[in-house]
This record gives sequence, structure tokens and C-alpha cells, in this order.
Amino acid sequence: MSSQQLEESTAQSGSTSIQTDPEFRQLAIDVLDETHRDIVTRAVARILGTEIAETTYTQIIDGLPLGEVAFESRGGMPHQDHPINHCHDELCAGILEKTREFRSRFDPLVLKFDSRLLFAYQAASPGSRSFNTRLIEIIAIAIHQIAVILFSLEEGLHKNDGVIEWAPPKSDKTWWAHCPDGPEPTMFFHPWYLSHHRYPNGVADMVGYWAESRILGGVVLFDRSGVDQDAVYIHPDREDVTYRICRLTSEQKLQLLKFLTAEEPGHYSLPILPDETNDFRVDPEESPEETGIYRDIWDRSELREDAYDQRLRDVWNKVDYLTHSDKGDAGDRALERRNRIFYAYSDDEA
Repeated sequence: MSSQQLEESTAQSGSTSIQTDPEFRQLAIDVLDETHRDIVTRAVARILGTEIAETTYTQIIDGLPLGEVAFESRGGMPHQDHPINHCHDELCAGILEKTREFRSRFDPLVLKFDSRLLFAYQAASPGSRSFNTRLIEIIAIAIHQIAVILFSLEEGLHKNDGVIEWAPPKSDKTWWAHCPDGPEPTMFFHPWYLSHHRYPNGVADMVGYWAESRILGGVVLFDRSGVDQDAVYIHPDREDVTYRICRLTSEQKLQLLKFLTAEEPGHYSLPILPDETNDFRVDPEESPEETGIYRDIWDRSELREDAYDQRLRDVWNKVDYLTHSDKGDAGDRALERRNRIFYAYSDDEA
């Protein structure tokens, strides 16, 4: 497909918002010109060559996360009695070799992207702000899709050992109050991206979000409100890292792009873990429609109305809130949310 055809596809959409939509064509990168295509191909290969990507994808092929990885999850940490705590301390024999074989044979042409995203990327000059933002989006989606592919192979060695399905007894009321539907259908998940019933690839997309977070440092999101179209956000889920959505700093974006595009990448360490320099943050409890921060409008799971809103805690936590005023503002938003829920119920009963 030519650039003109891609442009026509975008014009027909009547929207400048780039997000996955089943109504729009999903295309491979072979529709791009050689320069833009080669940059994507090199960037994907560079990600696949990192230690964190190898370890992440190997766990997916294995069928279970390593115990230490499962317990690194903030908000998704397993129950203290969960068998993952002792049954999977290392990868199963032969699995790492499978990952390396997959990597050596992997063809990025199997990956599919929204035609509007590919057009926006191709229309941008290499090195421009728009080019850089769209390249990061393409790479995030590629990381996600590779995880979906591997999970869908269903070659894991732990299908029938009961680890994934494990749940504490019903007498553990705290756990069951937090997880009323029982354990998640996979142990590869980010606690804010669990809505597999509405994901195009179902449970496999849960695994894709998990892989993004493990490799890049968080699920990669964008400003779809139009306020700052070149802003890039990540939503982490590691212990000792904020649970809030963080905008990448200019330096973080620059270093990531250097790694993805440079002829010789030099030393660069993934994942990107937000810290006090990431001072622009968004509450995941607020809906994507309100904040405008998402990749696909359906990606982030909503906080259940009966779930505790941790923004209401009295204790100030500097990991999540850099200042007391930041914590106070978040608490105010939590109260507003609680009041909206209360009045909605009151109106229904009236």
C-alpha cells in the first residue's frame, strides 16, 4: 500500500486519534518506505536482544513467571501461601533455548499495526517529535504483540499443575473481597490491565501488557486529548515504584530513542523505572475519558466502585506523591469520585 493509500485510509476515519480500532485496517510494516521500515526492524531486533526481553519472553513460553518476578508486582502480588512462592524459582530446562530459537527466526512482518499509526509514522521525518512518538508507540505495540504470539502458542509446561488456578480457602475473606471472581486466568498480568473480556486477543492481551511493563518499565500510554500529542507515559507495576501513570521526561525519551535508532546503541538499561524526576503524574483511578491518557480507550481496567481508593489514605507516601499538596489533590479527586458514585446510586433509588 502506498503513502497515498494510507493517507486516504486516515482521512476516511475522520479522526486524528491513533488507537487500535477493529474497523480500521491492520497492516504490516512492509507498507512503509525502506527508511522507516528499517528503523522499526532494527528497533524491534534491539529490544529482542536485551536481557530483560529474553527473560520476559522465556517466562511466557515456560507458562509461569518466576517466583521473584511474580512477587515484584505492586498491586498484583500473589497470596503469601501461593505455590509460585516456591515452585518456580528458575526457568524449566530447555525453555531459554526455545526463546533464542524464536528470536533468531522472528520476522517483524508478522506484526500488525493500525493503518493510521503507520501513516502518521511514515509522514513524519526521522528525528522529528512526531516520528519519535509514533516510533515508541510502534515498538510498545510490537513488544505487546510478540507476547501475545508466544502466549497463544500454548507451549507452556504448567497447564495442569494447578498453580495458575490456585486460590486460598473461602475463609480468607480479605483475599476473596479483593478478588471476588477468583484468580486471574493467567499469572502474567498488570493489576490495572485485567479486562480480557473486552480485549481483542482476550487473556493474551493481559500477557501483552505485562510484557510491556516488564521490558519497558510500564504499559506505554499517550495523550489522546490533543493537549500534548508527543507526550509519552508509562504505567508501572513494580514494588518500590509508584503505581501512578508517569510522563516520561525529555531525557528518558531521548535515551530510549537513542537506544532504538542509533547505529551503535551503546550502554542502555531497560526497564525505565520512574522516580522523583517524573513529576507529572496521572491517577489510574480516574477514567481514560477524563484524563485523555491511554493508548486504546479500553485498555485500563476501572477501579471497582466497591474497591478501596488508596488515594484516601491518611499517610503521605513520597514514592507516589512527591509533595503533600500532590497527595492532597489526589485525595480531593478520590472524594469527588466517591461522591459521584454515591449520588449515582441515590438517583437510581429515587
